[in-house]
Amino acid sequence: MVRGVDRAKQFQQLVKRCAREGIAVVEARLPGTLTGVFDLHARRVYLRRGMTAGQQLATLAHELEHARRGDDGHQGRAVEDTINEKVAAQLISVSEYASAERLHGGHSGAIALELDLPRWVVSAYRRRLWRVGLQAERAG
Repeated sequence: MVRGVDRAKQFQQLVKRCAREGIAVVEARLPGTLTGVFDLHARRVYLRRGMTAGQQLATLAHELEHARRGDDGHQGRAVEDTINEKVAAQLISVSEYASAERLHGGHSGAIALELDLPRWVVSAYRRRLWRVGLQAERAG
């Protein structure tokens, strides 16, 4: 795993930030493959029980973005992808990603394990890098 990154500590800090913003965080049994849900009216984030600290952190960051946007329920793919990319940019530094990629090549699963984050965060980070690179190429 990436040295110096404590996902459990980051998760606890994010839980405290949610509390300051009036959002409760609760672990619960969630249906199907859902890992998190934001309830707009209750101002509550539900997280699937039994996740790793990295999974909790990424899911909570994702649901907090829904809260900040005022989303009520699951959004369309474009919104979800935008939120995922924003979360990835918050959780992965350029140096962390570069180090993990040097160690594991392009294997997203191994990179995710190295970074102690879900694979969807790594995929979103890659999409963001690709999109930002394209924009820079078009501008230049």
